[in-house]
Amino acid sequence: MGTHNQVEFNNSITGGDLRAYEIGLKQPLLSRERLAQSRQLRLASELSDLQWQHAQQQLILKVVERYFDVLVARQTTELLEQQYAQASTAQQETQARFEVGDRPVTDSYEATAQARTLEAQLLSARMQQQLAEAAFFDLTQTAPDALQGLPLAAPVDRPELAALQEWLTDAVQQNPAVLMQDKGVHIAQEEIASYSSWQSPTLDLVGRLSHEKLDGSGRYGSALNKADDWMVGLQVNVPIFTGGYRSAKRKEAFYNHEQQLAQAQNVRQQVQQQTRAAWHAVQVSAQQVDALQQALQASQLRADSTRLGQKLGDKTTLEALDADNQLTRVQIDLLNAKVALIVHQLQLAALVGALDEQHLVQANQYLQ
Repeated sequence: MGTHNQVEFNNSITGGDLRAYEIGLKQPLLSRERLAQSRQLRLASELSDLQWQHAQQQLILKVVERYFDVLVARQTTELLEQQYAQASTAQQETQARFEVGDRPVTDSYEATAQARTLEAQLLSARMQQQLAEAAFFDLTQTAPDALQGLPLAAPVDRPELAALQEWLTDAVQQNPAVLMQDKGVHIAQEEIASYSSWQSPTLDLVGRLSHEKLDGSGRYGSALNKADDWMVGLQVNVPIFTGGYRSAKRKEAFYNHEQQLAQAQNVRQQVQQQTRAAWHAVQVSAQQVDALQQALQASQLRADSTRLGQKLGDKTTLEALDADNQLTRVQIDLLNAKVALIVHQLQLAALVGALDEQHLVQANQYLQ
């Protein structure tokens, strides 16, 4: 267009409207920190599933334990009530026969002492029953009115368990608590990686679109200024110095990872110990049930023969009461052994992460 000296193009807007907008977009293409955060979120989701599984199995165990607490307390109270009734009857008979001179005074004292001792035990058993029923209701919000009982005379099949080493291997690989700790270790590893110096640079796809319009009037009349701008490109961010922040955070993440490793190892050892204890407890409980069932038969025969001997005058009142006491103790011990056998099997299943409804159905077969 050519040029000319002293030619000016002036623009002046002393009053007008300014309209402007700007849109910016940013899409990370390469960011180790965001990748670590993504993996941490995925691991946290898997951790939540494990926590739910662990909580579910612990709830099942707690309900089972509360159930059997009520069952044992009730049946113990019933057994002590029966024995107390027998002791009270023996006391009355002994007192009456002493008054007519047919029994020595020592028989009366022994029967009275036995009756009072059983009365104290019965009061304690009733209190335990009330506490167990209250604990069951607090947990389930269900009144324990129609709970099934555990028959003492019914035989119990000994469970067939795999070798201990197989259970220990399954516990380490499948126990929810162990898996939860392993997830925590992986999360801590991702935290370390997110602050690694050589992985700190980021690459982003960026874009910007802007528009600005100013129109109005001024010194030279009406005027209009308009500007449009757009940009698409790649942006590289390389942290040079952050005042020691990233190195400090990486060191913190490293120590947290070491802590998670130690906790995971500790939990793994605890689970192995618990699995070993539960496996042996199942074996021992099954043997105890077998032995106590035989002891129950022998104690019942002893109590019957002692009662007969008392009527014939060959046995004393104290011997008869001792035989009844022995029978009741064996019954209570057998009841506890059967409950322990059931509970230990469920605990063993929970330790390998396999406790489910099917195990409850199997445990329910012991009840009537």
